[in-house]
Amino acid sequence: MSHWELTYNQYPTKLSPTTEDARNIPVIFPNWFITHNKGDRVRFTQFGDKAVWNVNPDSPWIYLQTNLTVPHKTLESALPYFDQLANLDIYTRLATYNRKSVAWHRPTQTWKYRNNRTVHFNQTPTEGTNSALNSEEEVESSKESETDEDTA
Repeated sequence: MSHWELTYNQYPTKLSPTTEDARNIPVIFPNWFITHNKGDRVRFTQFGDKAVWNVNPDSPWIYLQTNLTVPHKTLESALPYFDQLANLDIYTRLATYNRKSVAWHRPTQTWKYRNNRTVHFNQTPTEGTNSALNSEEEVESSKESETDEDTA
């Protein structure tokens, strides 16, 4: 049983999501639920086979098992072609490609223009299905390298 399934089963009381809850769940999270934990309204979501959580929209997403923060770049890179998009917002599922508005279409797992036509990118996708779902150790090492870069 995956860590996500264990987490889902650990909290039998699931609250009805509010509009705010739904707005603050990134499009890349396929499964999620809301519950109370220690007096807080907590959002739990599935990221790969892991469970991540946060308490409010301004809080970062955190791996439940290790309490390490999920870097925003890791969340973005879970979407195909993320590196060819500008103004990517993983919460609204909107971005810009070649100065045109595009949106992530969850049912077909593709990017679409506002007129509902599929976006055809210039190169093969930079999918995050494997690379974006890094283990916490890889996330931690990337944090260390970011710190080194900041120091330099």
